Amino acid sequence: MIEVKNIIFIKSHISLIKCVICFINHLLPLRLKFTNESFVILTDKKVQATLTLDKDTKSHTRFKITKLILEENSSFAFKQLVNYVISRYRAMGAAQFYAVVDEKDAQLLNIFKNELNFRLCGCEYLYRIDSIDSNYGIILKPLKRELRGNICNFYNENINSFNRILFSRQEYQLKNKSTKYVFYNDNDINKILGYFEVSTKNHLDFYVNFVIDFAYNIYLMDAVKFIYSKLKQKYKNFHLYIKVKDYFLNSKELLAILNENNAQLISKGQILAKDYYKEIKDLSLFKNTKIIFNDPTTA
Repeated sequence: MIEVKNIIFIKSHISLIKCVICFINHLLPLRLKFTNESFVILTDKKVQATLTLDKDTKSHTRFKITKLILEENSSFAFKQLVNYVISRYRAMGAAQFYAVVDEKDAQLLNIFKNELNFRLCGCEYLYRIDSIDSNYGIILKPLKRELRGNICNFYNENINSFNRILFSRQEYQLKNKSTKYVFYNDNDINKILGYFEVSTKNHLDFYVNFVIDFAYNIYLMDAVKFIYSKLKQKYKNFHLYIKVKDYFLNSKELLAILNENNAQLISKGQILAKDYYKEIKDLSLFKNTKIIFNDPTTA
């Protein structure tokens, strides 16, 4: 017997408090969900696969696959699980699903591309800043509430046109817990030159998502130094990571700047997306191995 359940409805090591929180979250519509949601598929009461979805920057319609666990010989069961979750979320109003998969993981890439018909729509580069001097040449300012609309326009205008529908943001998505900084023109405070968002799940690993005006790429490292110095004032031990997504217009120049400044490239991931539902062919690409995919970065 094959069953698909929310993970809170099976015996697990989830604490009672977390179980109650997840149960409440499970009952809410997409717009009101406040934490990620995990589903499992069971064959004769044995877990075959687990899938976790998280809102992408609080989006009501775009979700990121942040965790995937496949047991041995779980091809058919896993495809059923993904189809169930996508169908369930689409019925509730979701429109896009995506995952960032390390390009070195050929088997997992095959699963998403050929078994699940996710399409390649870009790459994400993750750099780590181990140590950097604090002599920055610019000052980033905290984001003011009244500028959220301007920031969204600035963010969306810097995305490649063919990826803008998938990755654009709306104003409500800036109402998250991330620390937000804005790089202004000194002579015109209404002219935005850059936007930097610093997020963390554990107060140890901090991830910077950003967009910067093409003409001001050279100030990227100054902005990184500023953020690093701010974190150093609050935390004795931390790791700072910079994300560069190549669907932004100036991604090549930003990658070159990070490489020139000896930033350490940790990984290059392919961004695989599915923004419509269609039948999935049974190509049987799964091997008799257990596969675990866990994206530690923030959505």
